Amino acid sequence: MSSDLEKTVFAALLGLAAWLVKDVAYSLVQRINDIERKEWEYRLKEIYCPLYFWSGAIAMRLNNKSNQQICDRLEEVMARAAYAIPRAYYYTIVRLLESAYGQQTTPATEDELHGMREYLYHQIEALNMLLYRSEYAGGAGDPTSVLSPQRRLVRLLLLGIGHFLTWLVAVIVIGGALWLYERRYLDVLGGVAVLSLVLLLMYVRRRAEVRKGLAGRFQGRP
Repeated sequence: MSSDLEKTVFAALLGLAAWLVKDVAYSLVQRINDIERKEWEYRLKEIYCPLYFWSGAIAMRLNNKSNQQICDRLEEVMARAAYAIPRAYYYTIVRLLESAYGQQTTPATEDELHGMREYLYHQIEALNMLLYRSEYAGGAGDPTSVLSPQRRLVRLLLLGIGHFLTWLVAVIVIGGALWLYERRYLDVLGGVAVLSLVLLLMYVRRRAEVRKGLAGRFQGRP
């Protein structure tokens, strides 16, 4: 096999390996994001929105038949909500149900009811922004994004550039590592490995900070 052909084959294999690494990395990140998104969608549609609506409807004190239907709906949601809301707010809704059934218990105060409903609204507001109006979601719930083909085109272009740059970085990293190993620059290779690990830890830390900020938003903190 000629030297030029060997270089061509090596470059093709290197590009293919880098593309596979890129695909694996993207698929892992996408899988994690999909799991998170499904959980957030479930909480928004099946827990927070129903709790906010039915807890407000129960305070309207309608006739006995309507009140019983509202209580039944609220109880159905409560059965799914224990893991998703703080204990104090959960018990506030329980006391609201107890009052609706006329039980001789201490009713929830106006401050407790207001705090519970404000908490639920913060969850709805934050998840709606994250799932449907953010740039990460493509602005699916933002009319200015949906009605703007230019913004959609720019987003698709940026996604394509992101995939290409990720593949290019994978080529450089894999090819550079092979080149350093072949010439026995093991110290340099070790330094690059440590640098890559530091960058990965910085990325993990950054994601942790974003999650912490999002968790604070869910709790109603600025």
